[in-house]
Amino acid sequence: MAIQPKLTTQAACRVARLHRDRFNEHVAAGHFGCAPATVPGRARLFDPDDMIALWLFRELMDDGFDARHAGTIACAVAECARFYPEAAAISYVQSYFSGGTAHPASAVPASDEWDEVLFSGTDIRKVTTFRIGKLREMIAHYTEEERSIIGPDD
Repeated sequence: MAIQPKLTTQAACRVARLHRDRFNEHVAAGHFGCAPATVPGRARLFDPDDMIALWLFRELMDDGFDARHAGTIACAVAECARFYPEAAAISYVQSYFSGGTAHPASAVPASDEWDEVLFSGTDIRKVTTFRIGKLREMIAHYTEEERSIIGPDD
C-alpha cells in the first residue's frame, strides 16, 4: 500500500485555497469538527481524505453556506469518501425532519422514485452530490505541486 502524503495546516490551506487563520478560527469555534487531531506545539497533518473535507468546507462557504453548515456537510461527505474510497460520487441526503447523511451516490434513489420510497426510513427532501473522484484527482495534483515548493516554514 502506497504511503499517502500528508500536509501541514499551512500547506493544506494553500492547496484548499482557504486562509489559515480563518481555518483555525473555524476549528476553534467548532465549525469544522473533523480537523485532524493535534497537540499544542505540533502541526495538524492532513491526509488526502482530510483534504476532501477541507476543500469542500471552503467550496461550501464560497457557495454561501455558513461555516457551521459547511463544516457539517464537508465532514459527513469526507467521512463517507474515506469509508468508500472507490466511490466516484458521494451524495449528501437531507430529509424533512432531521439533518443529512452522506452515502455513495449509487446508493441514493433517483429523484423520480422519491415519492415511492423511503431512504434511511424517511422522505428525501434534497440531495447534493459531490464528484469525489475528480476532487481526489485535483487534490492529488495540487498536493504534488505544493510538495514541490514546500519551504522551511511548512
